[in-house]
Amino acid sequence: MPDAGGGGDRAPASGPTAALPHEGKAALPHEGKAAPPQEEEDASGEPTVMQMPDQPPARRAPAPFGRVVKLSVLLCTPSALAFILMVVSGQLTVVPAVGYGLMVFAGSMLLVRLFAGDIYSAVNYIRRLVAEGTAAPPPAPPMHWSDAARETTAAAAQLARHWGGRWDRAEASARATESVLDSLPQPLFMIDEERRVTWANLAARRFTGREPREANLATVIRAPDVLEAVAAVLTGGVGRQLQHTTSGPTARTFTLVVEPLAGPAMNGARVLMILHDITALVRMEEMRADFVANASHELRTPLASLVGFIETLRGPAKDDAEAHERFLAIMQAQAERMSRLIEDLLSLSRIELHEHTPPTGTADVRDIVERVAEGLEPQAAKRSMRIDIRMADDLPSVPGEPNELSQVFQNLLANALKYGHGETAVDVTAVPVPRGPASMPAASRGPCLRVSVRDRGDGIPKEHLPRLTERFYRVDTARSRQLGGTGLGLAIVKHIVARHRGALTIESTVGEGSTFTVYLPLSPPPVPVPEIPSRGDKV
Repeated sequence: MPDAGGGGDRAPASGPTAALPHEGKAALPHEGKAAPPQEEEDASGEPTVMQMPDQPPARRAPAPFGRVVKLSVLLCTPSALAFILMVVSGQLTVVPAVGYGLMVFAGSMLLVRLFAGDIYSAVNYIRRLVAEGTAAPPPAPPMHWSDAARETTAAAAQLARHWGGRWDRAEASARATESVLDSLPQPLFMIDEERRVTWANLAARRFTGREPREANLATVIRAPDVLEAVAAVLTGGVGRQLQHTTSGPTARTFTLVVEPLAGPAMNGARVLMILHDITALVRMEEMRADFVANASHELRTPLASLVGFIETLRGPAKDDAEAHERFLAIMQAQAERMSRLIEDLLSLSRIELHEHTPPTGTADVRDIVERVAEGLEPQAAKRSMRIDIRMADDLPSVPGEPNELSQVFQNLLANALKYGHGETAVDVTAVPVPRGPASMPAASRGPCLRVSVRDRGDGIPKEHLPRLTERFYRVDTARSRQLGGTGLGLAIVKHIVARHRGALTIESTVGEGSTFTVYLPLSPPPVPVPEIPSRGDKV
């Protein structure tokens, strides 16, 4: 019997996908699946399907009795008419005619039942293939009477393998495309005509801090200008480009591009929105302006002092050796102050440049604090002070950059030694806490490490606390400069802590001292990963 697939058109032994058209794409292998069953011919030349070991063969379906009777009656109608004519013409009596008719009817029912059983088995088998939608169809039920039913099931199984293979390749292609898009550093959103996000890549999920799929764009990006641009493109407008700056402790600036798709995607998307991060470029421009403004303001006083002392040494005090020594010491102090100021400005600029990028390393806070305290022992000894560190030996590590966190605790401990009373202790404690303060970003406001630095000094009036982390803000300007402060230490601390997605809190009581507390998340915020749709789901 000829093959159901048309003889030479049957798939070769290497697999059914080899006979499928590539349509300009390389065929992708079946990942994690058994190879589809192959079609062979038995000794009689009839096509059969190789049975898969993990799939039971389809059961043979019985034909409905009522349908068998109807078909039998229809099949026996010519014989019945012939018997009636023979009875009318006298060639046959009534009783034998009825007996012969019943015999013909019974034989017809038997044949119809056998053939109809094959046909209904084929129908049920095809329905099962449609319902399961598998590229490895189960073996067909046995069919011994109807060649048409047998050929139909073989053709249906071959068609199922054909389209199943195409679906597997399309699914593999979709996964590969999604993997490529997930590897892009730019956040990418696909939006439908109702402004719902139908798909977002990994960078977009990191940008939003959650899975934005199926959410309205207005709940993902709360920016009227962005929503207006998307609405304009959805109504038939051309692509738009605008600048968008996010809010929060680590603001980021993006060039946002909204482009219409050539046609609606399978998931209903009509618009593609891409965000290009230009935060570094914007901050570099801001830093140039800030550096010029801050440097010109803060360097004016020491430079004026240096110019004045140089003029004095070259003029009235030209031959005064005692004045030379005194003025040179003052000039050296002013030059050192300018050097510290420039160093702090450059450090602050570097930190602000990368503030929007979370750290990728791991830091041992106990080890960092102990090393910083050891380096400050000479400064503490000058004022008969000590640094008491109370931390558990099994203190957990935190995600962070050790060098930057060293700078944080260096500034906090140095300030505590400067402004604390002599012959007192500076207390440093660190304990894990289940949740950070409200000033932390929501995505990282989980389990944290709380590190507190407490001094016993004059304290700070409450009205000054909100502005302590501003650049060059000093509660007592003269005393700060006398102690060698630049007014940038706490600003540096604030920006480093913000880059680590933490928080800085300050508590102070006049006459008792101040406590500076740093909260550092114990784990980076999770990145939501969407479920990959299975066969039959909308992609």
